[in-house]
Amino acid sequence: MCKRDQDISRRKFLKLATCATVLLPVAMIATDRALAQNKAPKSAVQYQDSPKDGQKCADCQFFTAPDGCQVVEGPISPDGWCSLFSGKK
Repeated sequence: MCKRDQDISRRKFLKLATCATVLLPVAMIATDRALAQNKAPKSAVQYQDSPKDGQKCADCQFFTAPDGCQVVEGPISPDGWCSLFSGKK
């Protein structure tokens, strides 16, 4: 391989690395926003901060400690409840 071929490859690599460095954070932000938009508002799922019939968020498969939910937006109480409750398997 001659020196010129190595320079061209290095140049291409640096261009790609620069583009990736710039585009990766943009892609991550867009993905986070898309995921957040897919969550249901609390009012749409009848969310309440107290358990209902022995069911509570901490026992739901969608609950993410300490105060999140995979399907409902905003902070969630571990003792809360919503109509999307699905017990852990």
